[in-house]
Amino acid sequence: MLTSARSISVRAAAILRPGVTGRVLASFERARDLVTAAGEVVAVVWGGIGNGPLNVVLDGSPQTVLPAGGRFDVQKRLLIVGDAMFDLSHAEPWDARPDWHTLRSRRMQMLAAAEAARRSIAGLRYESLLKQAGPAVEAAAVEFQQAWQQVASPHSPSTIRNLKSAIRDLCGLGPGLTPAGDDWLAGWLLAQHLAPDLTGFANLSGLVMDIAAVRTTILARALLACAAAGEADETWHALLSALA
Repeated sequence: MLTSARSISVRAAAILRPGVTGRVLASFERARDLVTAAGEVVAVVWGGIGNGPLNVVLDGSPQTVLPAGGRFDVQKRLLIVGDAMFDLSHAEPWDARPDWHTLRSRRMQMLAAAEAARRSIAGLRYESLLKQAGPAVEAAAVEFQQAWQQVASPHSPSTIRNLKSAIRDLCGLGPGLTPAGDDWLAGWLLAQHLAPDLTGFANLSGLVMDIAAVRTTILARALLACAAAGEADETWHALLSALA
């Protein structure tokens, strides 16, 4: 069965070059995560899951089972996964990078709006996988914030060691292919793109990626790389726009 993709992220389009091969990394009800032979990740998504930095978006629902471990390849603009074929030729390109320049110009308004939002949700409790990892993630996040505050001022080798330790504690913390600790780090990496001065950010994001390389999952590493590059899914775009 041939299905046409509605949209494709700029990153996913660059990854799915003709001749690329790989395997199904994970298969869910409305998403199939693919990893190329070079270790690059894309996600084929249906059923209302929208644009994201790794996503190929299709309408409707999956028509075939694509089990984990199955092979895929790209022939011209066709993504072939098992018996399923996805036509990428008419997919609208989607840029996962928000307009960081404009957002930075409204940084103070966004900080005030974020604080108001934080106060409004402070008493909520969520029934989800985060319930298992929540307290541990919260404790590790506090440790990270303390280490980051030390690094933000003139720092010594000991403060860098503290920051590395805090990153290691968060990386891979929690269940699933995208552990909650990595989600927290991804949010932190995105927030750094709002800073008026990005000097040194490449070193800090590189530190996160070096630690993630041995601490967490393939999918989480891919999403952290997207956040380090300032790429986020459309729900993040909506949140940042609302805060601005």
